[in-house]
Amino acid sequence: MQNDLTLVGNCALDHDGCVVCSDAGIPVRVVSIRGDDAVCEDSAGHRTEIAVELVAPVKAGEILLTHGGVAIGKALDAEKLAAGS
Repeated sequence: MQNDLTLVGNCALDHDGCVVCSDAGIPVRVVSIRGDDAVCEDSAGHRTEIAVELVAPVKAGEILLTHGGVAIGKALDAEKLAAGS
């Protein structure tokens, strides 16, 4: 998986908790969608299914912020952010 600015950080899906990010969302990239869930990958390459009902619709390639196996928000695309959209 390509590491870019949207996935920088030490927090990954393979930890039970992170002292650094506490309740903050872990950024993941959507790999594929399966109904109300999406297979997502973190910056370390770990994959898991994430519930995406709260942020639907989602598509492959999007960056989501997750907490406890649930997507809680969408990250801004770096290109859109740079363009001011």
